[in-house]
Amino acid sequence: MQHETIKIPDLLLGSPGGIQKMGDGLLIMDYKSDSMFHYVNLKQKKYVGQFGAKGQGPDEFIHPTSLQPYDDKTVCGYDVMKQEIKMMEWDSLNNRMKSSTVKKWTDAWSFDVIPYGQDQFVGNGCFNDSMFAIFDNQGVPVDRAGEYPYKDENERKISVFNRALAYQGTIRVTPKGRLAFATMCAKMLFLYEIRDRHLVRNKVVIDRYADYKPDYSGGQASYSVVHNGKLPVCYRDLSVTESRIYALYSGRSFKDYGLAEWECGYIYVYDWAGNRLALYQLDLPLLCFCVDEQSGIIYGIANNPEPTLVCFPLPQS
Repeated sequence: MQHETIKIPDLLLGSPGGIQKMGDGLLIMDYKSDSMFHYVNLKQKKYVGQFGAKGQGPDEFIHPTSLQPYDDKTVCGYDVMKQEIKMMEWDSLNNRMKSSTVKKWTDAWSFDVIPYGQDQFVGNGCFNDSMFAIFDNQGVPVDRAGEYPYKDENERKISVFNRALAYQGTIRVTPKGRLAFATMCAKMLFLYEIRDRHLVRNKVVIDRYADYKPDYSGGQASYSVVHNGKLPVCYRDLSVTESRIYALYSGRSFKDYGLAEWECGYIYVYDWAGNRLALYQLDLPLLCFCVDEQSGIIYGIANNPEPTLVCFPLPQS
């Protein structure tokens, strides 16, 4: 697939951490900018500005895990350092982003939390040995599901907290309650469905387990893992619809590519039964992406050589 550069004057990116469609434009998360977010108006091909001050204040951000699409105008994000969920909405009348804190969290082992439905939240983390949980409006878990993977009994004996770190990834939930989770350092795709506040497993696609060792240099009570640098990074990002799952895949190892291992040159396409429908090869690897099926466009950020906003036509099928 051939890319096209979207030329936006004044858009300067440092370390992109996510991109999502929001209103008539794109919200781009940037860990190395003065502010946390950039907003680009796609219709006008215009850089609107930076939003989301960084800091400890009530309306500020430290480290959102990812950007989650919520509806056509709203994007949410879980700030793992502040342990709170924020909703971001584009105010087209005043040409600015509005953000509000939806929920303060107390579970330090929540990696990502997403608002879902009426007064519910879905999380990925380490919840009493489970990968996923549904929470009520008070943050109380009402259901848990998903045991962290292990390829044999030796891995099973590793602390669940270290396995949780080894099998981190990206979670997405559709408005109808379909949940997808893809791991970064193992080639695995988990597919669940939310039914009446319960998590029901539909399919787990396992192509490769993680290869890692617990790191106890900080003491036996600390949790950290070291991955095998000879093996490739797998799924870096996800974009989902009610019919399809788009998984951004690297296939590069640290041994061969260094930090460029995180640049992803492939997009796997699955249905919700876990069947692979397509594999797209990109002429320019992406750091993060989002898929706009309605417009038939894949948006992403690529190093070219500086972080650059690009797009690809979504193949018709």
